Order: sequence, then structure tokens, then C-alpha cells
Amino acid sequence: MKKVNKITAGIITVSLLAVPFVYPGHTTLAAAIKNDQTKKVSLQNLTKETGQQEKSGWDRSSLTFTAEILTSDCISAMIKNDEDSRAMQGEVTYEVYWAAEGNPKEGKVVATGAVNTLTPGETQILTYKPDHLVGGNYMFKAYQRPNHPGKGELWSESITVKENTDLNEQVQAQRPLDQFFNSSINKGTATFTVPEGMDSVKISFTSYTYPEGTVPQEDGKPYEGQISFDNVTKVYGPGTYTVEVDLPNGYWQTDLYLGPEIEELMESGHPMDKIIDADYGYKN
Repeated sequence: MKKVNKITAGIITVSLLAVPFVYPGHTTLAAAIKNDQTKKVSLQNLTKETGQQEKSGWDRSSLTFTAEILTSDCISAMIKNDEDSRAMQGEVTYEVYWAAEGNPKEGKVVATGAVNTLTPGETQILTYKPDHLVGGNYMFKAYQRPNHPGKGELWSESITVKENTDLNEQVQAQRPLDQFFNSSINKGTATFTVPEGMDSVKISFTSYTYPEGTVPQEDGKPYEGQISFDNVTKVYGPGTYTVEVDLPNGYWQTDLYLGPEIEELMESGHPMDKIIDADYGYKN
């Protein structure tokens, strides 16, 4: 029995020595040790994930189609890099299929394009706008990044276009997304609807001020040099929303668009696959 007691005592002694003693006056040191240990674990996890990515060759992005859009002169589909995915490390190709009737997958390719390098949760609108939108059934097909564990490709829902022989009744859509989101802007107030069944989407509403001495022309041009004055950016699920921003004195422009805030506009303004609606004017 004495022999057993000695071994037990030895184990207790070793266990106590293995635990770092921290006196009340050394709480900062304890926090530093814990923080350093956390950083090491995070670094180990990152290294492990990076190694897995390099081994598989897949950048861990994953695309899905979230909505289809039909206007009078074009069709579009919204594609998204999933929230829990990683950023894409390169572009991928998309194709537009058409069939006069039946399944578009069995039809022919009428257009191709590229999906941008999307970050997690970021969306892009893919648009097919020919000189004349022929009636029939359309589908968008996109490819995942190389070595994606799924099928490597994805399809949108079918979009049916009916021929409209009365050209006088056609309304040319300058911004296809304003119809999709049923949007309207009046000065510093924007109203829009995210359709039922659609994934949540990040939308920004921004008021811009023009460079000193600039007088807006048609469609609020020139866009270059406009600086953000006030902004609201949120993620919106299905439903109807009204958002307000303050307007600067003098000439202003208000833009409703997909994605995070754009603080300064370039010559072309917002891309057509991002802009939803806009207004401009003058405030005394």
C-alpha cells in the first residue's frame, strides 16, 4: 500500500508542475498566453484548410442561381457565391441555352460570358440582351470552379419568352433590375421589393454629390467624380422596403444598387448588372 501511495503522490506532483501558476498581479501575462495559444490554433486551422485546398485544387467557392428575370427586351439570372463559401480565385464561364419549345438544355447555345470572381455572399446579374429577343425557352448554365466536389455545373430555372408582335407596346428597359425589384426612387427615398423565394441579397442606397461646378446632364451624367454623401447598406430578405438617405445641398444623385457601398463613381457609373434604380436633381 505504501508503494501505491508514493506513485500517486508522484503523479500529483507532476500534474501540478505542468500547470502554469498565474498570480493576481499577472493577469495581463495570462491573457497574452491565452491569446497566443488562440492564434496558434487559428494558424494551425488555416494551414490545415490551405493544405486541403492545395491538395484538392478547389478554392472552396460554390455558386447557385437564386433568381431569374424577364423584361421586355432581355432575360437575366442572378448567381451567387454561397455565404459559407470561400472567395472565388478566378472567373468561370456561363452559357445561355435556347430552344423554340421543350427543355432548353437540349437546345443550342446562343450566348456566353464570364462570372466574375465573387466573394462569399456576393451576387452578379447575368444578362442576355440580343437585338431581338426571340420567343422560346431559355436557361442559363454556369460552371463551378475547378475540382468542385459537386457536378461542376449548375442551371437556372427555365425562362419562357413569348413573341410580342405589337412593337408599339414594347417598353425598352434601360435597367432590367428596376422591374425585377419593382423599385422607385423619389429624391432621398427608395422603395423596392425582394421577391418571395429569393435568397437574401445585399443592397445599398447612396446619395452622391457632384464635383463643384458640374451640372448633371441626361441620366445624371457625368458620373465620374461623384462622392458618397449618405448611405444605407443592408441585407434584405423577401419583402417590401422603404429606405431613406440625406441629400447634399446643390446637385445630387441617388442610386439603388446591389452590393456594398461605392464611395466614388467612375466614368461608367454603376455596372448594369448592379444598378437597380436612380434619381437626380437639385437641393437649395
